[in-house]
Amino acid sequence: MIKILAALFFGYLLVALEAIVPGGVLGLLGFVCLLASSYFAHLEYGGWMIPLIVFLIGGFGGVLLVFYQFKWLSQSKFGKNMFVHATSGAVKKEKLLQELVGKNGHAETDHHPEGLVRVDDKTYDSFCSSGFLSKGAEVEIIKADAFRLIVRPL
Repeated sequence: MIKILAALFFGYLLVALEAIVPGGVLGLLGFVCLLASSYFAHLEYGGWMIPLIVFLIGGFGGVLLVFYQFKWLSQSKFGKNMFVHATSGAVKKEKLLQELVGKNGHAETDHHPEGLVRVDDKTYDSFCSSGFLSKGAEVEIIKADAFRLIVRPL
């Protein structure tokens, strides 16, 4: 019985550490400990029913541990540094880029076919629809996607 509980304890410990030190190795080792506890249950009690119960209850306990841990981590001072609480603002940027369609600017860098373009005293990532574009060339913005402007030479 001590081997079964010790294997479950170390398995839970490894699963708990997996949330802090990501990579999958500790979680996999925790699963191996869960299998070992089932094996020890088979050695001690024989048959397949007790090892199956140990495996199912141990696995359910591991899942509960993970959910409880992430709930606790998201509210703790330590955990708040581990989770992302802000968005990138991509929606605002996409709307801003859409407003530039139809305007003219000039290429800040050579486009091969990507580069930088200056419009209204701001620099934006851009893609030239016709391929190569020389630095300083006048361009028209014909389209905008989520992250860049699509331009063509004038």
